[in-house]
Amino acid sequence: MTQLEACLLLDCLPGIGFQRSIKLLLHFGGAPAVFDAKPREWSSVAGIGALACKSLATWRTYENQVKQSIERLKQYNVKFLFFGSEGYPVPLTYCPDAPLVLFYQGNPEFKDRKILSIVGTRRNTPHGRAFCQELIQNLKPYDPIICSGLARGIDVIAHQTALKQGMQTVACLAHGFDRIYPENHSTIAQQILNQGALLTEFLPETAFHRANFPRRNRLIAGMAHATVVIETGEKGGSMNTANLAHQYGRELFVVPGRYSDHKSQGCHQLLVEQKAQLISKPEHLIDALGWKKFTKPKPIQKELFTELTQQQQSLIQLMQTKSKVHLDVLALETKQRIATVVAALMELEMKGVVRALPGKYYELI
Repeated sequence: MTQLEACLLLDCLPGIGFQRSIKLLLHFGGAPAVFDAKPREWSSVAGIGALACKSLATWRTYENQVKQSIERLKQYNVKFLFFGSEGYPVPLTYCPDAPLVLFYQGNPEFKDRKILSIVGTRRNTPHGRAFCQELIQNLKPYDPIICSGLARGIDVIAHQTALKQGMQTVACLAHGFDRIYPENHSTIAQQILNQGALLTEFLPETAFHRANFPRRNRLIAGMAHATVVIETGEKGGSMNTANLAHQYGRELFVVPGRYSDHKSQGCHQLLVEQKAQLISKPEHLIDALGWKKFTKPKPIQKELFTELTQQQQSLIQLMQTKSKVHLDVLALETKQRIATVVAALMELEMKGVVRALPGKYYELI
């Protein structure tokens, strides 16, 4: 059984879902190994109860469905990224509901890249358009991937501006690759393929309905290191994306507007709830995320290594290769839980070995 077949099987089995799928994958070391295991081994996994085991036992009845799905992927020339693989967006792997497989067209380059999501109202004001354009223009020296949802308004302005600036941009879709929604964005979608990627978790010819959009929004929020909201009402897709970013523990920024402007009420609400930081000019975001260039860290004296644990030494060795390193990267490269890495970093800070930077970055002193 291939990894793609196993991931698609887990996806279509009733009662399994994202979180149980990831638990199974991590426990058995890969999706194919899940179906090589015996029922008693499934039940030994935390969170996999009798009903889930019963569903897993029926996997052979879904083999034809999976084969048909793979044929559709070939038909539409769709490529894929697997959870935990080198090309999979690192921030997304820390989300409990991350998809096991992402489908894409284009040429995404997520490894070692900054990813910034920008979302907002479909009916933006001239002020919103101008701020979005100015923000992305000022971010060009830092070369982030600009992520959004290809919707009307702020979303498409973000994609268009990134393309104009020669920056990579990724559009997350709420449907498969048999269509583009809205239809009049087909031209820019084609341009994105040449300078980024279209990304989705939906198979081609999957039914298209409203419930798809929250799932799309969690990709926008989950794959980015930070999310910026430019104009939004108190309800809608942008607020859904913003709240997801907050739940995932990501940096969240909003652009303020006039107190009487209903298109800024959602941004103001996020500020009042202390979920987001205010930015009124691009420099605020750049400073908050720690994207300004720092001088190279001074080398740590070898004598100090004797006072450190093996775990702390592995973190230092990784940080010596770069001027600064993001928390997510430290956890992924050292194969440790984020909470464990944070605890080790706090001890290193107390010892005067490292210091924390804005945006969850760390550097050697």
